[in-house]
Amino acid sequence: MNNALKVMVLSLLMINAKAQSVKPLSAEVLSVTRANFNKNLIKFESVDIDSLPAPVYLFSRDGKQEINIDGVTVLTDQREIIGIKDMDLSDESIKNIGDRLIILDKLQKAYSEASNDEYRSSKRNKNKIVFYDRRFFAVLRSMRTTLKDFKTMYAAHQNDKTKAISVAAMRSPNIDWEFYCRLIQVEHQKIQVLAK
Repeated sequence: MNNALKVMVLSLLMINAKAQSVKPLSAEVLSVTRANFNKNLIKFESVDIDSLPAPVYLFSRDGKQEINIDGVTVLTDQREIIGIKDMDLSDESIKNIGDRLIILDKLQKAYSEASNDEYRSSKRNKNKIVFYDRRFFAVLRSMRTTLKDFKTMYAAHQNDKTKAISVAAMRSPNIDWEFYCRLIQVEHQKIQVLAK
């Protein structure tokens, strides 16, 4: 009986240790995962389709999440950005920064999916893979830059009204709007099919 209890406690401790060692999802984790996959591809000159990096949303996920991007922790609840940790933001500022981040999040996931789809294609086009991967990394950089600019601006000594205006006037990330519009059209078509 004592041995069984000891085994159970030891098992629980090991499970807890593993759970604590798992890194939370972040832009850095997505970037490193894709970069390591690409390095292994170059090193071994072959693709294991089962080891393709999983395309995931950073912000559009169920439940409450805290996503850390270069020292800025974005708070989400049920696929919606609700704030930034340690920053008292107006609803307007949250909406402005949230809209930008949600667009970038859709793009990074779409580029990751497009790259993976091209790997799985029977007529694999390496140029398309390189293009989608570059766009994926560029979007993650845009996320980091957007939040870095936001953090710098927020730290400036401005009143709330000036901060809200500054957030609205922030430079827009470089986005392929044509690709984004096609992405939104596909989403709407899927919703319409499901609604029927």
